[in-house]
Amino acid sequence: MTATAWGEHTDTTTRVAVVTGASAGVGKAIAVAFGALGWTVAVGARRLDRLRETADEVEASGGTAFAHSLDVTDDKSVESFFVALEAGVGPASVLVNNAGVGYLGAIAETTTERLRTQINTNLLGALLCTRRATASMIERGIAGDVVFISSDSIQKPYPHMLTYGATKAAIEYVAAGLDVELGGTGIRISTIRLGPTVSEFNTNWPAEDMIAFMHAWERLGLKEDFNYIPAESAAAAVVAAVTAPRGTKVSLLSVRPEITRNDDERTRWAKAATQGRTRAHGLDEEG
Repeated sequence: MTATAWGEHTDTTTRVAVVTGASAGVGKAIAVAFGALGWTVAVGARRLDRLRETADEVEASGGTAFAHSLDVTDDKSVESFFVALEAGVGPASVLVNNAGVGYLGAIAETTTERLRTQINTNLLGALLCTRRATASMIERGIAGDVVFISSDSIQKPYPHMLTYGATKAAIEYVAAGLDVELGGTGIRISTIRLGPTVSEFNTNWPAEDMIAFMHAWERLGLKEDFNYIPAESAAAAVVAAVTAPRGTKVSLLSVRPEITRNDDERTRWAKAATQGRTRAHGLDEEG
């Protein structure tokens, strides 16, 4: 029997896809990758000026863009986004829960506001969007896909990022439960677990905090190379999941950078502290 490539059997149906936190970084890369498939891509985020940039790139890649403000932590904003989407271009058959935020700092030094922001954005936001999207898919009998962007921080706790990691562990629990809950509906659930990824996720982190974070890893005996994967590689993983042949599903896909050991210690730390920090903007996307 002759082996055939996965790509020969992928789902090439033109679809309507929603990407949250799509104003930059990983979310933007996912939206543009969907556009390259010729899809209609609904991009949502709080920063409308940056969202328009994403919409332009989606159109340039060959897709049709629908841009609308979206605060995933606000149920009224989520409802407004989906109502406008359905009235404008039709219901979604793909949802990518990408919007996320993370802060550095030991629990004892973390503010209540930062705790609440991470939980509301990373967990509650994904739940609100998933509830709205899956209800629509079930009502209309749509065979769809819901993707959760997770982090490998759930496998080995990141010092000074425990709240962020806890929200991602909760997301993976939700994804695993939904896979059972929605069994037989035609809605597939995928989790894309990312290692360090180039984005604007850490743009506002002071370099000294990042270096302290990395040294905390070493004090705990944890070894990591701190290479980064391109946002486009994360997007490729999402595309692979949602275009998998019907009758199959990609439940969990882990994407990590290759290891290199060529830099001296000083260069390695400096590079890790600055990657993905080229533009100083607030956080809307997963990193």
